[in-house]
Amino acid sequence: MKKYIKQIICSTLLLSLLGCDQYLDINEDPNVSTDVPAELLLKGMELADVQIQSGHLMRISQFWTGQMKGTVNLYGRINDYIISPEDSNDAWAFMYHGIMTQNDVIQKNSQDELVKGIANVIEAHGIGSMASMFGDVPYSKVGVETKAAFDGQLEVYKAAQDLLSTAITQLSSVSTTRRFTNDILLGGNPIAWIQVANSLKARYYMMTRQYPEAYQSALLGVKSKANSLRFAAGFAGYGTTRENSNLYNLILTGSRSGDLTSTGSFMQNLLDVTKTSSRNNSKTTESRRRDYLIVDQTGINSTRISAVNALTPLVSYEENLLILAEAGYRTVGFNEGLIRLNALRAYLATGTAFAGNPILALKYDAYVSTDFDAGGIENKDNVTANKALLREIVEEKYVSCFGTLVPFDDSRRIRSTDNDIALPIPINSGTAYPERFLIAQDEINGNEFAPSPIPGLFVKTPVNQ
Repeated sequence: MKKYIKQIICSTLLLSLLGCDQYLDINEDPNVSTDVPAELLLKGMELADVQIQSGHLMRISQFWTGQMKGTVNLYGRINDYIISPEDSNDAWAFMYHGIMTQNDVIQKNSQDELVKGIANVIEAHGIGSMASMFGDVPYSKVGVETKAAFDGQLEVYKAAQDLLSTAITQLSSVSTTRRFTNDILLGGNPIAWIQVANSLKARYYMMTRQYPEAYQSALLGVKSKANSLRFAAGFAGYGTTRENSNLYNLILTGSRSGDLTSTGSFMQNLLDVTKTSSRNNSKTTESRRRDYLIVDQTGINSTRISAVNALTPLVSYEENLLILAEAGYRTVGFNEGLIRLNALRAYLATGTAFAGNPILALKYDAYVSTDFDAGGIENKDNVTANKALLREIVEEKYVSCFGTLVPFDDSRRIRSTDNDIALPIPINSGTAYPERFLIAQDEINGNEFAPSPIPGLFVKTPVNQ
């Protein structure tokens, strides 16, 4: 790997146009000394992670999973799977320069276990997502050798798990009342960060099909909306100016404003009570959530996910509840899966999980086991009750995790393990779904260890083979 010695300093939360996308304005100086305050380096790490999780590649994953559509120009082509390695350059830069280089400095120089623990969670979040998106990626030799060999995908997941365990130990040594105001995501709350770390462990165990471990980790995971990792819940200035705003808002009001939309997408139709594919039934009314999840240049308003100050999920309470539901179903049994699914539905029914037009209806009544029997409201096609429950959990997670990479992760995993109940997401072009992103062109050019040829878009990553 080409190793750049860069220190990222973020004195303000700025987002500015860079090339074809909106990127966080991170001022870089390769000559800055390594005694830059850890809190500034941490803020830079958080901003870099937000771009990996919520930026260009996440939006592309939404095109490929039926959550949105790319309509014209670059996004129109990418919607139909015409993508180049250059589209991955920024994600790789954010990971290796924006996160790992900074965390190396923090772990070596800081004496603050709270800052060090948060930084390790951020690095694990980033590298786990990179492994999911790209398969084999450099990790263990980064910073050790000038050009780093690629680690296997499963090795990277294991390394992310180990790093999360280290982070939990660091964070557990901090007073539970301690706070760190420079943390723009969770305000430096160590309890919240421990919960996020456990939810990430659960997420990665789901990816590697270690369902008992996923269930146990999720039991310790995010326990409330307040402790969900969201951009930018801990930043007082979030949404106060255009630059310090929601990333959907920035893309919809910027140079690509008409290039993408949720209108007519598989997911919008899934939530539309008038469509034959609708998930609405006598116990479920999705009208308000459907409104909340509209992403379109003509549909920006204060109650939608594209509002200038709308918080967007990174690791959420909803995801954790649904990991408990699926992993609980797979390891404990049907009743456990149903109980956990109903816990999520009870939360949705409070009306506090999302905004949306308040005059529109929402309803999430508790399901009972007979709803999943043949002919029940959740089993019109007469599959087994177990399959019907699993299908509903997967479908709910697909909707609840909008705005993250999780639907892309799950759609590939479920196609490989339970294809008979996989969501019927339309293929945009050709006859196959994309299975990965392409390794960055900068990495291909600068690292002799990069595979040649690189794995193609439709080649499954090792964990999904």
